[in-house]
Amino acid sequence: MKPLPPSSARYTLFVLFLINFLNFFDRNLPAITAEPLRREFGLNDTMLGLLATAFVLVYALAGLPLGRLSDRVQRSRVLAGGVFVWSLFTAAAGMAWNVATLLVSRIGVGIGEASCAPAANAIIGDLYESKKRARAIGLFMLGLPVGSLACFALGGYFTQVYGCRAMYLLAAVPGAIDR
Repeated sequence: MKPLPPSSARYTLFVLFLINFLNFFDRNLPAITAEPLRREFGLNDTMLGLLATAFVLVYALAGLPLGRLSDRVQRSRVLAGGVFVWSLFTAAAGMAWNVATLLVSRIGVGIGEASCAPAANAIIGDLYESKKRARAIGLFMLGLPVGSLACFALGGYFTQVYGCRAMYLLAAVPGAIDR
């Protein structure tokens, strides 16, 4: 791969940061919407735990083939596809009509989000020489706490004012713009 000019590499890293921001924003939505979901669907603690467990298991297992795919095809396409998938399923959570559809939506988010770490880290590896790669990965990973903070601060407020369904639909918009 031909090296990009530093300004293009920085822009790409900024976009990757934003994607990781969205990744962790969407990932934390069930934590701030647990009580509204509990009331609406009659969920108990076990069911809420099952939603989280299903996400984590699927995320962990899907990361392996998506990492391999990121080594074989254009990494940006794997990442863009993952963003689209997790955004689509985030929106699906906002339209869930029962516990099963809510569970399927979390599984879909897990599959889509599993593309982020392997594809983005591989892109960063392509863009930055080894002397600058750790800093670039650190900036990319800053999306984790910033996205989580935004979810808990802004998402909590938005959920309280407009409801959890609206929060899921709003969170899906940036990923849908990617297409």
